[in-house]
Amino acid sequence: MGRRKRLKLAVIARRLFFFVAGSLLLGFLAVFLNAVLGIYMPRHFSISLAVGISVAITFWLLRLLKHPPLFLRNVPPLAAGLCAGLGVHIARLWIK
Repeated sequence: MGRRKRLKLAVIARRLFFFVAGSLLLGFLAVFLNAVLGIYMPRHFSISLAVGISVAITFWLLRLLKHPPLFLRNVPPLAAGLCAGLGVHIARLWIK
């Protein structure tokens, strides 16, 4: 059996930074894109599209910076964005 690798404080701090930065970027992009898309289409669709596009952009940037999300390391950004947007769309239909 191999030994468990202990994570260094710098590695944990870097992961925490990219988690928080990615979350803030995702939230900001979703709100901004919803406001922009809300001008051209119904609110229901603009929210789903805004979340999907925001997730795809955030994943793409994190992958570009070599810090993809831990559990979604091998997921293409476009697929993640599509699933997130579809999930928001379905959730909004069910919550009504």
